[in-house]
Amino acid sequence: MTSLQAARVATGEPGPAARPRRRPGVGLRRAAVRAVVPVLVAAAWCGVTYGGLVRAIYLPSPTAMWDALVNMRQALPGALASSVSMTLTGYCLGLALGVGMGLAFASSRLVRDLFGGVLDFIRPAPVFALIPLFLLWFGIGRGPQVALIALGTSVMLSVTTLDAVRNVNPTHVRAAATLGASKLDIYRTVVLPSIFPHLLGAVRFSAVAAWGLDVAAELIGAQNGLGYLMMVREQYIDTAGILVVVFLYGVLAGALDRLLVLIERPLTRWTTRGHDPDATEAALGGG
Repeated sequence: MTSLQAARVATGEPGPAARPRRRPGVGLRRAAVRAVVPVLVAAAWCGVTYGGLVRAIYLPSPTAMWDALVNMRQALPGALASSVSMTLTGYCLGLALGVGMGLAFASSRLVRDLFGGVLDFIRPAPVFALIPLFLLWFGIGRGPQVALIALGTSVMLSVTTLDAVRNVNPTHVRAAATLGASKLDIYRTVVLPSIFPHLLGAVRFSAVAAWGLDVAAELIGAQNGLGYLMMVREQYIDTAGILVVVFLYGVLAGALDRLLVLIERPLTRWTTRGHDPDATEAALGGG
């Protein structure tokens, strides 16, 4: 039994309820409902483009996008590998840095007083505005591009981590201290498990934002990558090629988000976050 579980027992707080069984056919029905809007959008897209209601330079047809994809097939593998590796590297660095900074700010008022003002100054600054400074300070290369992604994600996560720690139930902390836990043990067995479910939303949001930061990062003298490929297509006014790259970014961001969801589920079964979302929707009247 961890200190958090012991603290919950000591304070009489109930644990998470058992996950109810999902009614048969619910998953299939929800999948059908979710497909309605994409199907309608695709039908409208085909009708507008093939019907000649919009010029191809503004909105290319599905056939034009397929042709653009085929024309870029030789450049896409290298561009995908470059963007994926750079985005994941910057994201992982930003994740570690952001959570570490948030924990440091929460554990020490001195650290928060010394560096909190700097974070508050950097946080609202647009990342795109830092591109000229990164070019001036660090030059052209992969390092500044990864650093830009890491900076953008770390700022999001540091603020969320600090807020999550501040919202930890103080009764759990006092109960763990009463049971003899040291400050390090309290952070390891009470604070971290308590904030973990609340960080998952920020982790998923920053993962999606990292792909947008990749586009900004590739403005720093990149010679390969999806962002660079999109800029080349822009020079040729190739709207279909640009939309293909945008679609690929959406697929990559969605795939990373789903991967994080799959990782989240087994790690949060012990929390109230691990309950069936359908039960909550039904309780709120949305089911």
